[in-house]
This record gives sequence, C-alpha cells and structure tokens, in this order.
Amino acid sequence: MNIMEFILVPDLLLFGRMNIVFASLFIGLIYVNEFILSGSKQLKIKQELNA
Repeated sequence: MNIMEFILVPDLLLFGRMNIVFASLFIGLIYVNEFILSGSKQLKIKQELNA
C-alpha cells in the first residue's frame, strides 16, 4: 500500500517521498521489538523455569 501511495500520490503523504524512510524505520522497530528483544526475554524465562 505504501509503495502505491509513494508512486501515485506522493503529495498526499505526510512526509512526501521521505515517507518510505519513516515507514521502513517503523517496520524495523517492530521487527526488533517483537523478534529480537522478545526472543532474549523468552530465553531468560525458560532458563529460570529450568533452574
């Protein structure tokens, strides 16, 4: 969806053509939060349960 807006109507986006950068940063933030940070938390919980 963001790609279509970027190509067809960049003037309607909040940050114009820079909107793709902010969207990519937001996707990266969600990825790090859910898969990298949560994975280390789950590992600590498993280690505590096994101890």
